[in-house]
Amino acid sequence: MALGEIKTTGFVLIFAWLTFSFNVSAQESVSLYFLPGVTQASLENPAIQNQTRKLVVGIPVLSGAYGNWDANIQLNSLFSDGFSYSLQRFYDALGERGNVRASAGMSMFYASLQHKDYSFTFSVSERALMKGNFDREIVRFVRDGTLNFFGVNENLGNASFMATQYRELALGISKQVGEKLDVGFRPKILFGKIHFEMDEVNLSVETEPGGEYLLLKPEGSFKLTGPFYPKQDSAIHFSAFAADASPGDYFFQPRNLGFALDLGVVYRPNAFSEWSLSLIDAGFIGRKYKTFNVDFVRPARYSKYNAYQSNNPGGDNYKEPREALKEFGDTASFLITINEAAKRTFTAVPVKINVAGKYHFSEKTTIGFSNQFKYYQQDPLNMFSAFLAKSFHPKFGMYGSLTLLNTSNIFPGLGASYTNNWFQLYFTSNNILGIVQPGSSKHLNLYFGVNFLFDTQ
Repeated sequence: MALGEIKTTGFVLIFAWLTFSFNVSAQESVSLYFLPGVTQASLENPAIQNQTRKLVVGIPVLSGAYGNWDANIQLNSLFSDGFSYSLQRFYDALGERGNVRASAGMSMFYASLQHKDYSFTFSVSERALMKGNFDREIVRFVRDGTLNFFGVNENLGNASFMATQYRELALGISKQVGEKLDVGFRPKILFGKIHFEMDEVNLSVETEPGGEYLLLKPEGSFKLTGPFYPKQDSAIHFSAFAADASPGDYFFQPRNLGFALDLGVVYRPNAFSEWSLSLIDAGFIGRKYKTFNVDFVRPARYSKYNAYQSNNPGGDNYKEPREALKEFGDTASFLITINEAAKRTFTAVPVKINVAGKYHFSEKTTIGFSNQFKYYQQDPLNMFSAFLAKSFHPKFGMYGSLTLLNTSNIFPGLGASYTNNWFQLYFTSNNILGIVQPGSSKHLNLYFGVNFLFDTQ
């Protein structure tokens, strides 16, 4: 990728995410606990055993892909009629401040094997997390353009944003301790690949004395880790990043290493009921290799002779908002300085506590609940679900659920699995209406997978 592409694309993506993501939340695969016989349920409790009694091998990419999204306004408040967008409609729908939390994951390899009283799992997966917040008035500047801000001194507010991607290698072991108790643990090695963290960068506009120039002043800094190297020219105050990828950056990155641990227990007090408790992702990632500190040190300058407006396409001096963002991306390389990180920094990964229970009315009907509490960077998130599961055939099962997210939103969920002698299909969603109408939904969640089953005897 060319240098200009990196600097333009990077800053446009940052501002686009701050503008478009608004109030996103994330939960992962806890709903797999509702489906009997899906071994990937052990990803949320390592004590859960392989009930297929076969060697389970997940299809790469399709053996446990998930994506999660939750918003306080519908996506179609921004987009309509395909890729047509309206920042005015989006601004009107926003509260004073937008918040973002999101996650996604993809399995590169998954295998599970039952041997006597033990279940073993081995997995390699890609994981991505995103989190941030921004003031509504930042969107107003993008919506209106520079023309209306000449002669004005105004603080637009601040924005924070974090995005990280890492590869996870995990080995899980579950032991059946008698008829009533299963215990399990799963150590993980984490390989940090990309990390971006911007903390409360403030944006303000100020008109220079004489009114010739409008200054857009970002104040603050961010950290960047990834397959990049800095390219700088002090004579013209130029700083940007160029691609510096190696095979190690794609496969594993041992120089930005982390560790995590999962612990779990499943207790069956009688033949009809079951309790599940687990601690997931108690760990951290350390970063120093290809890690940079970036400071905003200069304002962006807009001449009154090139002033533009972005809210009236038929008017004079119109410039489309996305074109204005691209131009800011070109300018941003003259606003920053880049320095290599002097010491290693450590960041925790999101830790989760899962509590769940089931009661079997019969071989075909089960009711239960689950509660997942997630904590990341002083940001708690709680999801409580009640479910009813039904087996319509030895090979086919379904569940329906109601999920309460942070005591403020209730969503209907649905999941199903099909298992025959040699393969298994499954999917879950804690808001099935969001899958049917994603554009008008405030919450979207989907987890699906395909497994091959092999006899070992």
